[in-house]
Amino acid sequence: MEVLTQIIGIAAMIFSVFSFQMNRHKHIMIMQILATSLFGLQYFLLGAYTGMAVDAVAVVRGIVFYNKDKKWASSNIWIAVFIIMFIVSGIFTWQGPSSLLMTGAMILNTFSFSFTKPKLVRSTILISSPLVLIYNIITGSIGGIINEICVELSSVVGLLRYDVKRKTSAVK
Repeated sequence: MEVLTQIIGIAAMIFSVFSFQMNRHKHIMIMQILATSLFGLQYFLLGAYTGMAVDAVAVVRGIVFYNKDKKWASSNIWIAVFIIMFIVSGIFTWQGPSSLLMTGAMILNTFSFSFTKPKLVRSTILISSPLVLIYNIITGSIGGIINEICVELSSVVGLLRYDVKRKTSAVK
């Protein structure tokens, strides 16, 4: 079961890393929904219930943010709704101070994924990723640890590839 649990985390990591190489908000969100679903399953199998609970909320958040161009999903009230849901999830699944890491990271990610500009998504994820990295070290998620290292690198590469490169080209 341990091997299967880690394989699920590695599959989640693949979706997550590719998401930051996407240059359209909807594509980022699709990949994030897939990654978050698999990480939620892995956290459940690891007994990391805060990670599982906040990832369940994050899947719903991803669906809403994917549909941000539709009237029902365009309201900023969703940000507050998800923040409250993350806090409640963190409280009900409290497993000590490590629960604060995932809860805090998901709150930060809510702001990040509410942005429709990929540059803002890539740059703000650099703030929350270290919190998730520490949580993954504590819970023993090998795929999660590798994921957060790759997310950091992938976000930087995406920023350089799409954002700094464009800015440099515009200056010339």
